[in-house]
Amino acid sequence: MSTYDDLLEISNELNNVQNAIYLLAWDERTYMPEGAVEGRSETISDLSRIYHRLITSDRLKKVLDELNKESVNAELDDLQKAAVREMTRDFERRYNIPDELIKEMAKVSSKAQAAWEKARERSDFEHFLPHLKKQVELKKKVAEYIGYESEPYDALVDSYEPGFTAKKIKHIFDPMKRKLSTLVKEILEKDITPGKGVFDDKKFEIEKQKKLCRELAEIIGYDFHHGRLDEAVHPFTMGMDDDVRITNRYTDENISSLFSLLHESGHGIYEQGIPEEWYGHPLGQRISMGYHESQSRMWENFVGRSREFMSFLYPKLTDTFPVLSDHEEENIYQAINRVEPSYIRVEADEVTYNLHIALRFDIELGMFRDELEPHETQEVWKDKMDKYFGIVPDDPAKGVLQDVHWSSGDFGYFPSYALGNLYAAQIYKTASDEIDNIQERIANGEFTEVKKWLNENIHQHGRRYRAEEMTKRLTGESLSEDFYIDYLKGKYGPIYGI
Repeated sequence: MSTYDDLLEISNELNNVQNAIYLLAWDERTYMPEGAVEGRSETISDLSRIYHRLITSDRLKKVLDELNKESVNAELDDLQKAAVREMTRDFERRYNIPDELIKEMAKVSSKAQAAWEKARERSDFEHFLPHLKKQVELKKKVAEYIGYESEPYDALVDSYEPGFTAKKIKHIFDPMKRKLSTLVKEILEKDITPGKGVFDDKKFEIEKQKKLCRELAEIIGYDFHHGRLDEAVHPFTMGMDDDVRITNRYTDENISSLFSLLHESGHGIYEQGIPEEWYGHPLGQRISMGYHESQSRMWENFVGRSREFMSFLYPKLTDTFPVLSDHEEENIYQAINRVEPSYIRVEADEVTYNLHIALRFDIELGMFRDELEPHETQEVWKDKMDKYFGIVPDDPAKGVLQDVHWSSGDFGYFPSYALGNLYAAQIYKTASDEIDNIQERIANGEFTEVKKWLNENIHQHGRRYRAEEMTKRLTGESLSEDFYIDYLKGKYGPIYGI
């Protein structure tokens, strides 16, 4: 067996352990009984420690040392070099972290997520606060073990966006925030309510929503033969090679479930687009969370909230929910694209959404720069909501408790959502230029070519290319907020007459 074959064998072993952890985590967030939290946290923490020992083993170190020798590396082809590059990165980020810290983080996360669910249900920030403090403390330790370019937050961001730092994100976010704030101001000054009254005082039967959601997932290309759709407090996707599971949540007060379904289906289609021969391969993973979010936001918004998609969706909507049949297609299109300040990130419109992310980025950065203590986050959240949106949540469940990410210790993840929107705009512009009659296809409910284009140009490459290189390969340009701003102006200009 060659040294490179050894690398592939270790990678496959790592993947199998990771899949077991993912499956347990999926169950934890869906069907696990409340009384099983303690035992599940122990199981996941032990499996996490096993994974950590494998990825930091002397065996892998020897393999990587050999493959990174200049003479040996020169003999590898481009794919093999990329595989060595990514496994080396994974190894180096983990190598200095103690086993016991890995186990502790897994255990703390399981308990923190259970506490968050209760705190959110009760709107009780104090119930979650000790868990938040502990997660911040642990992640600060992790950042020190990993190392960073300028500040601890860099180590956390790099987990989700390889090569990115707090400084690089600020460089992208600052002009984005200025341009978005200007656009939001222009829109709100119009003082009009597109699609007014469409969803007011109406109820939408949840069982009917579930049926339509499943139908939409299948239509756009999510494969239920290798996946399933379940319910969760906070929708998520869990990919385990040929088993890619999506979740959703529902309320009878609106039809937001249709768009969160498209979002999670976008994640699922990405995971299902990884070639089978790459299961367990070092490259058989996402490029970055920003790229993952680009796929979900593309299906949710660039396709799902488009005028063309509404032409396709309208008959299904009115058949499923006759209460909407009194409204014209255009009214419903405008209603689902209405711009208004909102408390909840996952229900935010496209124009204000990235400002929700900017708020979270500001707070996370403050905590990891020791400028902000965890107990201050609730009040700072309110202050920043007032600054960015002119509204203040009167309920922690609408504010600091609304997202699951801090309970699982996912600090540094939030910027990926905003980056995902920027990637999506740039990618979708290219896809629209290259796919014949894309608008007509969407209006007719034909999504095969869109999915095929994404599979061939993004999904099948796994993480062979880093995000910045992939963006240039796809679009010919570096990532820029201008594509997203232009997209928003082109879409919302006609709706609001600006």
